[in-house]
Amino acid sequence: MSDIKIDNQSSLQSKNTVVDGDDHAANYQHVLELEKIGFAQSNQDAQHRVDLLVNASNNSFAAASTRLGQWHLIGHYLPQDIGSSILFFQHAAQLGDALAMVELAHIGLQSLSPNVSAEQGLEYLKQAVDLNHPEAIYASALHILENNADAALNLLIHNYQHNQHELSLKACIENSVFDQNIVIEKLEDLAQNDSFASALLAFQYFKQGNDKKAFKYAQKAQEQNDAYGCYVRALIEEKDPKGDPNVAYEFLMKAAQLGHIEASYWVGIQNLAKADGVRDEAEKIQLNKQACQFLQFAALHGHSAAKFSYGQCLRMGIGAEKNPEYGIQWLGQAAQQGNADAQFELAMLLNLDDPRHLPLLTAAAKNAHVQAMLCMAIHEQRQQQFVQAIQWLDLAQQANSARASYLLAQMYREGQGVESDLKYTVELLVKAADGGDVDAYFELYQAYSQGLGIRKNKKNAEKYLTLAQQNQHIQACAIA
Repeated sequence: MSDIKIDNQSSLQSKNTVVDGDDHAANYQHVLELEKIGFAQSNQDAQHRVDLLVNASNNSFAAASTRLGQWHLIGHYLPQDIGSSILFFQHAAQLGDALAMVELAHIGLQSLSPNVSAEQGLEYLKQAVDLNHPEAIYASALHILENNADAALNLLIHNYQHNQHELSLKACIENSVFDQNIVIEKLEDLAQNDSFASALLAFQYFKQGNDKKAFKYAQKAQEQNDAYGCYVRALIEEKDPKGDPNVAYEFLMKAAQLGHIEASYWVGIQNLAKADGVRDEAEKIQLNKQACQFLQFAALHGHSAAKFSYGQCLRMGIGAEKNPEYGIQWLGQAAQQGNADAQFELAMLLNLDDPRHLPLLTAAAKNAHVQAMLCMAIHEQRQQQFVQAIQWLDLAQQANSARASYLLAQMYREGQGVESDLKYTVELLVKAADGGDVDAYFELYQAYSQGLGIRKNKKNAEKYLTLAQQNQHIQACAIA
């Protein structure tokens, strides 16, 4: 479709295109700079960014077509629609954009759409490799990994040496298919003159428990101001029983300041925690502000947990001007990436009858969010789906949820989805009480005082009544 214009009006729901001059490269860069600062905070701002790219795309600026394809793929400002993504990627690919070819290869090889077959995906990948695109070479190496590990390893090393593609070098230590002795040998050769290779080697030795070599290479990397090296040096200091937490924080901060995404996230989280324990209001404000800045940086670079935490900061006005609507946008981005905290938070912000509520809650529960599991159990219970409710409670109980043990005890007492079993009910209540569940304290008081599923025991009854009263259980406090 390189010889026709892309009509994107239906997906944009707009008949007007904003044109900021005819310098499409400048407009494209302008959009990228805006995205680095943050997501659009209004529909008008979002529409303006999309319109600039559509206008550039319609004038055969390939990179704009690729970006629009990516936005359609993830539902960023535009409806999530893989069909539209493919059209934009194909348009850019016909204009010679290698990244668009990589995106089409991914769609085909992952069988994401019947419109791009695996064979077509491979052909797109080959074209992008011929253009020496680092992402294409990386994807090609991973594609041949299982059938030819040696060739894949050599390709990844070559891609790093010639294109400085760091993910390629990381893949060498992250894939168990490779002989790690050979990988370490290659990394040691590279590490003689390469700080990132030193950092990776340090992390590999760190995972293996070889603290001496891990320290050697991490120290070398951080001395050369390698962000990853500083991050690994922080990990080593944290792990060392004799390590200094302040030194670990300093290396973490250095890594964050050098642009390490994971370090930026953890500096943000640690600064928020520090702010909670500070009495001086000016210091608290400064720590929260700094935390928000680091979380924003990590969020803008795709870190899902950072997106959730940054969104919460914006919603509550912690370290930044309060902006609930913009904060929820970030939660949505995190939820799309599978962040369970964001999925649960968004579900809780919606009314129970909102069609988005249950899918978000289910997704969070499937992603091991304990509170979401409990909510799903209660939902299934209300729907009389007792077997499913018990399954959710069992999963939550495996995650050490005292409340799950308490709710499960209720179902065994009432015989919901299972045969009534008072003895097992008491066992579950004891487990819940051991985890600090206040309702379980009171019910154990009743069980021991009345002999429900267990022999009467006045001493134990008094023990659990006292615990319930100390924790302000209403019924317990009413007993003299």
